[in-house]
Amino acid sequence: MRFPFQRPPFKQSNLIRMSMKVKLYFIILITISFNACQNNKQKNTQTTTEKDSLVALKIDSAENIQPKEMQFALALSANAIQIINPNNGSTKEIGFDIPFNQTIEIVEKVLKSKPTININRECGAGPLKIATWDNGLTLLFKENKNDEWLFVGWAANQAKNPQSKLNTIASIGIGSTRKEMESAYVIKVVKTTLGYEFSTKSNDLFGIFDGANENAKITNLWSGVSCNFR
Repeated sequence: MRFPFQRPPFKQSNLIRMSMKVKLYFIILITISFNACQNNKQKNTQTTTEKDSLVALKIDSAENIQPKEMQFALALSANAIQIINPNNGSTKEIGFDIPFNQTIEIVEKVLKSKPTININRECGAGPLKIATWDNGLTLLFKENKNDEWLFVGWAANQAKNPQSKLNTIASIGIGSTRKEMESAYVIKVVKTTLGYEFSTKSNDLFGIFDGANENAKITNLWSGVSCNFR
């Protein structure tokens, strides 16, 4: 028996193709979504890393550019004292006739200590204001007609701490031998009531040896006005 109307034949191959396309689209969609998540995660990680690196760089830069406290050294010189910058070797000279307050302020900053200050009215040069540090440095000041104390001399004596003793630019100081002194300066030595007293050829640097031979050591060193009693 035949029906007047027949159902069109079902094409199975078309259905399979459609199903495969749907699956393919679904796989592509999942892949795109996964890649997008991975990219976002990578970008976030990269951004975080970049931020961390930037912070670290800023910290390192800040540490590198932080100014360090400048350290200066002090050296003895004929008719002056010198402030030395060890970073570049430059020097600044504090010559005689500089006012008391200005001189003391500079030396205090270099030595990082305050001196003992008194006035000696029995010096041969007249009353002198004397500032003394533990490293054996003594600065002498004389009052002028304007009642202003001016830097007129310095003296170096035995330091309480041997490591903090002062030297000239030629590395001559308390404890240096006569041989070392004569290798750096042209001097003449005279026996006085103070001992074996010496002076440079230009008569601007003076001192005392504890003996007459080449191994005799300097016990006192000075320049400018002094307060020595002979």
